[in-house]
Amino acid sequence: MFNFFKKKKSDVANKDIEFELELNAAILAYEIARSDGNISKDELDVLMEEIKKISKKVNKDTSEILKIIEIYSSKSVSFHEFIEDINKNYSKEKKLSLIEFLWKTAYADGSLEVNEERLVRRIAELIRIKPSEVLKIKSKTKT
Repeated sequence: MFNFFKKKKSDVANKDIEFELELNAAILAYEIARSDGNISKDELDVLMEEIKKISKKVNKDTSEILKIIEIYSSKSVSFHEFIEDINKNYSKEKKLSLIEFLWKTAYADGSLEVNEERLVRRIAELIRIKPSEVLKIKSKTKT
C-alpha cells in the first residue's frame, strides 16, 4: 500500500510490511483523533509518539510521515485496505495493542466523544476483537 517506502525487491519484505502496518495503525489513530471534528494537541502528541518510532525505522522526518498520514486519511473512503492488512499480518496480541493505542488516542484530550468510541469499537469488530476484550482495554486505558 505504501510503496514509497519500498526500495528494491531484494530488500527485506518483512520490514516493509511492518512499516506499512505501523502506518496503518497511525492512520487509524489519526481517524480517531479527527472523528470529533477537532484534533487536540494531546491527541496529536499521542499520535506523534508513534510517528517518531516509525520515522526512525524508515529514516524519514516526522513531519513528512504526518503529512503522508493526513493525505491517506483525506483520500481514504473506507478502512477496508487498512483492516485487511491488519487482519492478514497482525497477531492477536498486536491487534489488542492497536486497540489500546486507539483508546489512548481517543482519551488523550480528556474526553471520549461518541464518534471516537464508535470508531474504536467498529475497528475492533473489523479486526475480530471481542467486545469484552475491547471493554477491558478501554477500562485499563481510561484509568
